[in-house]
Amino acid sequence: MFCLSLLKVMFLPKNYTLNKMKIKYFIISTFLLISFNINAQNTFVRIELDVKKMLNPSCNLNMGDVDSNIVYAHLGLCTCLENVPFGPEHRDCNDPVQNQLFCTTQITPFQSRVWQHVVGNWGTTPQNDGIGLMNYEGDSIWSLEFIVEDYFSDLTQVQDTSMGNDSSIAYQQGLIPYTIGVVFRSFDGFYTGRDNGCNDIFITGLSTGNPQVIQSTDLSNYDAISIEMSNLSNNEINLFRNFQIFPNPTSDYSYIRFTLNNKQKTTINLIDLNGRKITTLISKELNSGNHEIYWDGLVNGQELESGIYVIEINLDEERHSEQIIIN
Repeated sequence: MFCLSLLKVMFLPKNYTLNKMKIKYFIISTFLLISFNINAQNTFVRIELDVKKMLNPSCNLNMGDVDSNIVYAHLGLCTCLENVPFGPEHRDCNDPVQNQLFCTTQITPFQSRVWQHVVGNWGTTPQNDGIGLMNYEGDSIWSLEFIVEDYFSDLTQVQDTSMGNDSSIAYQQGLIPYTIGVVFRSFDGFYTGRDNGCNDIFITGLSTGNPQVIQSTDLSNYDAISIEMSNLSNNEINLFRNFQIFPNPTSDYSYIRFTLNNKQKTTINLIDLNGRKITTLISKELNSGNHEIYWDGLVNGQELESGIYVIEINLDEERHSEQIIIN
């Protein structure tokens, strides 16, 4: 269809005049629509934050010195939908050029309307609940991986925002993702991570597959964040990723961290090396995204004998296990 349309433009009669801007607009619009149709199912994004490159000590997550290495990302996505009174209920979703322009020009230090589909919690009572939890890679580096179409579609993942839950609208299949807003915080919100002017950070170019990280302070590139982006089919997505047990070895407590790509019934068991179940740590349905499960190291209020044990995670369709050493 795209090729035929281009041929029609290229071989118009000489006496047929067209506005060059309309031709350019048509080609760009068609390209963006085709780009989205190719990417429509699963837009995979990996954000990596290097705190050592955050230059402002007032908003650099205390140079990465945060309790238990816990850092949360608070994300907002800009498409063509908004909630009143923050903006019109709908812009024209069939106009990708205008929507991309809107989502780009909304890169402003304060009250940006990029924050349409919001995941994470902020405000006066941020929770240490695993929503937006980043994975600690070591050396003051944290990462977050998610599927755009899945991550922003569940409003139960919006807990406590500065504007209340009314500032968010659920992502719907068929929308084009254009721009993401991002800020970071420690688990209790005492330390924050923002751009070098302590303003919001934005990721543009999602619809073209060429993401760039921009500071809203001066619209320059922001080197503290690197982005990987790809488009995956359903068969290419790992339902379970980033399995970590920290600290390990341990003498008391541990955090069990992992990422789910969709909602899963999740059971975590502690078993011995003979395969006998010692206890079940959790058994419940978990939403997509990063999760952190705290275990105090006790079983029925009693300490375990020193030795090697296994943390086993059972999902609807998969099973994963890692050894844990109790000192």
